[in-house]
Amino acid sequence: MIRVGIMGLGQIAHRVAKGICYAENAELYAVGSRSLEKARAFQGLYGAKRIHDSYEKLLQDPQVEMVYICTPNHLHFEHIQNALRHGKHVLCEKPLVANAQQLKECFQLARSSNLFLMEAEKTLFTPLNRKLKQLVEEGVIGQLQYVEGSYSYPIDVSEMKEDHWCFSKEAGGSVYDVGVYPICYANWFSNGRITSIQAVKDCAVQGYDMFTQALLTYDNGMIASVRSGWKQWMDNRGVLYGSEGSIETENFWKNTRAIVNKNGISTPIEVEMKSDFTGEVEHAAACIEQGLLESPILGERQSMEIMKVLEYVKSL
Repeated sequence: MIRVGIMGLGQIAHRVAKGICYAENAELYAVGSRSLEKARAFQGLYGAKRIHDSYEKLLQDPQVEMVYICTPNHLHFEHIQNALRHGKHVLCEKPLVANAQQLKECFQLARSSNLFLMEAEKTLFTPLNRKLKQLVEEGVIGQLQYVEGSYSYPIDVSEMKEDHWCFSKEAGGSVYDVGVYPICYANWFSNGRITSIQAVKDCAVQGYDMFTQALLTYDNGMIASVRSGWKQWMDNRGVLYGSEGSIETENFWKNTRAIVNKNGISTPIEVEMKSDFTGEVEHAAACIEQGLLESPILGERQSMEIMKVLEYVKSL
C-alpha cells in the first residue's frame, strides 16, 4: 500500500482524494496546504492521517512515499523538482510542466534519484478507455484510421484575478488546461509519434488562447483532430474511426459508456467506475511497487509527445 500525500488543496484535489480512497494499492496518508484550516477541513472530508501547513513540511514527512501535486500549472516544475529532491515519488496533475526542457530535466532528476515520475492523465486509465483500447487492438472496428477529440466550455475570465494561473504566459490558456485531454487521447489511440502539427488558435488580448484546433499527423499514418477552448460548449466527445466502424464517447475523459457503430448497428458498451481518478493512482502505485521509474503507458516519451502540441500552439 503506497502512502500518498496531496500537495495543494484546490478544487481538483477533492476529486483526487476521492480517487485515492477507492484505490486498492494506495492510501491518502497526508495533505499539505498553506492554510492549516483548509488542511483540517480536507482531512475531515477524506480521512488523511496527517496534515501539514506547508508544502515543505509535507515533503519532509518520512511516511509519505508518493506526492500527488495539485498546484497551479506554472508551479509544477518547481514543485516536482522539490518533491524529487526530498526523495518522493511524484504523480503530477496535467500538464506536467510548461515546456520540453523542463520536462527533460524532471525526468532526468527522477532517474538519477531512482524515483518514479508520471504526468497525471486520468483519461488513459479509466475503465472505459482501457476497454476501448483493447477493442481497437482486437480489430473490432477494423484498422483504426482517424481519431477526433474535443473539450471546450465557456468561462468568464473577467471574473478571475490577474494572477490566476490561466493567464500565465508559461502554462496558461485553454490548450494547457482542457486541450491536454483530447491531445493525450489522440496520441494514445494513434499509438505513434507526431510528425506534423497544423493548428489555429483564437487568443484573448492578453495573449493566451481561448480556442485551439489542431490537426496531428503520426509516423504510422494515423491522423487526429483535436479541439479545446474556453469560449463555447462543443460536443465534447472522442470518436475513434476505423475501416469497419467507429466508437463514440461523450465526455471521453471520464465517461463509463460508449457506442460502437458497425454495419449500421449501434451497440452500447458500459463499465463500472467509482472515480475517474482511481485508475491513474493505482497505475502509479503499481509501477512504484514494481520498482519502475516511469510508466510504460505514460512515460517521458509520451509526455513529450503531448508537450510537442502544447508548445507548438503556444508558439503561434
